Amino acid sequence: MTLQIGRRALIGSGLLAAGASTVGLGRLAAQEEAFPDEVLNPVEVSGRDAIPVIGRLPGAQRMYLLQDGQGEHHQIGRMTMTRIARPLETGGGYELMTFRGPSGAEMPLHAHLTSHAAFLVMEGVVELEMEGRVWRMLRGDFANLPPGTAHAWTMRSDRSKVALFTMGSRAGAGFVAMGSPARSAEPVAGAGLIEPNKLARAAMASDFQLRPRRSARAEPVRASNLILPDSAGAYVLADGGGERFGGNTFCARNANTGGQFLFLMTEGGGVGPGIGAHFHARHTEDFFALDGETAAWAYGQDVRIKSGDFIQAPPRHLHGFRMMQPYNRFVGFLTPGIFETFFTRGQPGRNGVGGRGAGEGAQPAPARAGAPPGSGPPGGGRPGGGAPGGDMFRSLAMSARGPDGWPLDVHGAKLPLPPQAPIWQGGRASLEDERLALIQHADTICGGGVLGQVPLSRDLRAALALKPRPEDFI
Repeated sequence: MTLQIGRRALIGSGLLAAGASTVGLGRLAAQEEAFPDEVLNPVEVSGRDAIPVIGRLPGAQRMYLLQDGQGEHHQIGRMTMTRIARPLETGGGYELMTFRGPSGAEMPLHAHLTSHAAFLVMEGVVELEMEGRVWRMLRGDFANLPPGTAHAWTMRSDRSKVALFTMGSRAGAGFVAMGSPARSAEPVAGAGLIEPNKLARAAMASDFQLRPRRSARAEPVRASNLILPDSAGAYVLADGGGERFGGNTFCARNANTGGQFLFLMTEGGGVGPGIGAHFHARHTEDFFALDGETAAWAYGQDVRIKSGDFIQAPPRHLHGFRMMQPYNRFVGFLTPGIFETFFTRGQPGRNGVGGRGAGEGAQPAPARAGAPPGSGPPGGGRPGGGAPGGDMFRSLAMSARGPDGWPLDVHGAKLPLPPQAPIWQGGRASLEDERLALIQHADTICGGGVLGQVPLSRDLRAALALKPRPEDFI
């Protein structure tokens, strides 16, 4: 019997690689007819508008790279804030800023009335006061701060540094109002406290609101929680905590952010196939480097990011990555959170394992009827486009739906690709070699257990064993 797929035919082998049975193939084909082209078949940004801006804030929603310390600087009391992503760059969707300061530098107790924030310690020792408790936090520790959460932070070592992601476009203006322009990310020696009149100015400029401390400040307690909650609310996670799926560990999922964003730590090691040229039509994906060196594919260019470097990939901008050192780690910040099922494959992960390389990957998934042995959703495609990569991305997109009800938001290049940097030009011996490498990548980095449900590969375990300790960065 011949299966009629419809006007936009799916590739049968690709769908089987994504785990669809013959019955499921027909169902997906029928579903595909209902999806508008702008959802299922968007076209990437190309030409001059797709070329990444390097070394400066672009002032528009473009793909861009900032190295550690680059951005827009403001002196706030004894700290220096560096704006890395402003409403101009994000279409008003979110903001990212870092704060550096010496021991004793502090941000007073306050709340953001409408902005959901994610707080990450990048260097040193920081005390985070939150809802009446004080947590001593080190590099890699994370806090989820929903709107209205009273919080403050104090640097407890020299050269401490935190990153603050805030949703919407209202938080950054308040921090700008309470400071003054600065020339670099380095704090100014001898600076004093934040002036009260500037704190009042911040409240007028944004959703920043000072909060009175109703009792004596609690004694600091080392942050040690490793369990990612399954609901909204304020919480802290120690470095390594969260819900692990292969090489990705969620610090915040849709259940924690109301679907506004996903916050992941991606870890791995060694030069591998990586994720090739692709784009997302409905969400932004950011890469904020912590350890090692990651080669980013940015519209054909080979762009390297190390600790503190940042890349924004807005909707419809081609990007990819591959890891270059024995241990690599970067933050993945995705907004909105419609791509969660790409990482989870609808299965629970290992929550609260933590530790230096102690993660165990995704829980085994039930066997899929009708799928050939060893098949599974590929993790990406080789830069260079063409039918193989496009088919794989199409089958991956149709293998599941996001929370918004549409197919997974991942697409291979449709237009001719630009000239590529030499590192991305090499190909494997055959399509079958490439397909196997992509499946292996999905198993080790994206979870899903597509190769015999192995929790973590030997290579990934070896890489995680090299993970540096937070204490090494104090």
